[in-house]
Amino acid sequence: MHSIFIYKLKGTVMKKHCVFISLIVVCIVMFIITTWCPIYVVEGESMDPTLVNNDVVCIKKTKSFKQGDLIAFQYNNKLLVRRVIGLSGDKINIDSSGYVFVNEKKLDENYIQNRKDNPLRDEVFPYTVPEGQIFVLGDNRHHAIDSRMRDLGCIDNDKIIGQVVMKIYPITRFSVY
Repeated sequence: MHSIFIYKLKGTVMKKHCVFISLIVVCIVMFIITTWCPIYVVEGESMDPTLVNNDVVCIKKTKSFKQGDLIAFQYNNKLLVRRVIGLSGDKINIDSSGYVFVNEKKLDENYIQNRKDNPLRDEVFPYTVPEGQIFVLGDNRHHAIDSRMRDLGCIDNDKIIGQVVMKIYPITRFSVY
């Protein structure tokens, strides 16, 4: 009888120990995620079909980008995600058919479904990206507010949160970028 009581007591202590360890692990993971790789919900259709409304993405905090990266930045107290097209000093041109040229080289944009221009576009091309800024476009060109509009313009490096590295929800659309 005494050994059964000790066995049950050890089992209870072990369960509490496992719960405690699990809570510590969860706290450490949450700290890592919020510090280096925060999670955000995408709003709108500007990046459709790459990202759609309510997709959940993980963003790596970085200030180093290359053409084609998806970046997240603040604009009017909202989080926007757009694709990097040009970096400081790059010459951007968009022809009448919607094809994009960077430094006179046509981009291969296999992620674009429709090249129809946004009627709100008011930037004049060719355009040279200012120092310390990044030229971005949405994948859904007809609906995206991006660097083609002077109101948004190029994105200052200090407004950029980081690079979208992963789409984690919905699970059926999981992707790593």
